[in-house]
Amino acid sequence: MRIDAKLLASIIVISILIIVNIYPQITYNLFIQLKEIVLSGGILGFLLVMIIQSIVSETLLLLGGAVFGLVTSFTIGITGLMAGALINYAIGLKLGRTIVEKIISRPEIEKIERFFNKHGAKIILALRFIPWISFDAISYFSGMANISVKAFTAATFLGTIPRALFYSYLGEMIGLGFETGETNILNYLLLAILLIIILAMIFSKRLGREHSGEA
Repeated sequence: MRIDAKLLASIIVISILIIVNIYPQITYNLFIQLKEIVLSGGILGFLLVMIIQSIVSETLLLLGGAVFGLVTSFTIGITGLMAGALINYAIGLKLGRTIVEKIISRPEIEKIERFFNKHGAKIILALRFIPWISFDAISYFSGMANISVKAFTAATFLGTIPRALFYSYLGEMIGLGFETGETNILNYLLLAILLIIILAMIFSKRLGREHSGEA
């Protein structure tokens, strides 16, 4: 039996909410350990991870804000996201769809492709604001679609600024909350994430029905 990724994410978020509120000391200890790990890698390590983006950029920016503060997280976040986006754009441009589908799942590529087919290249800026749309998939497909590098860079930069600023600030607030024993901001964030996941599930089902109807 295959578990839906969004359902699994919902279960994880609910579990974290329960742990944060029932066992705040455990949550605090985990945060301190995670902070020490990130600090041991330093700013350079944070930059490299932002470029590679082995996990979603929102999580990295939240973590960066909590550990390094707003200004450093925002600056390194913008730099890393832009570098990673341009690298992935070049991969899509030079290597094409066959190679890209070995790096990132076909459903992710097809999701971005539907947006591009409907709205054109201008959708790049809007997609940078949507949390559940893969940052890397947008870059890969932009290269595959032979979007102008100037247009891609401008749209990505403009879309990345509010993304990096918001999550870095939120991360800083969460970090300060942990240090003072206040977890309300983390609770609000987790509830917001849960709401986004639920909306994404509804949107995906509706999109799937419309796609089936067209077929």
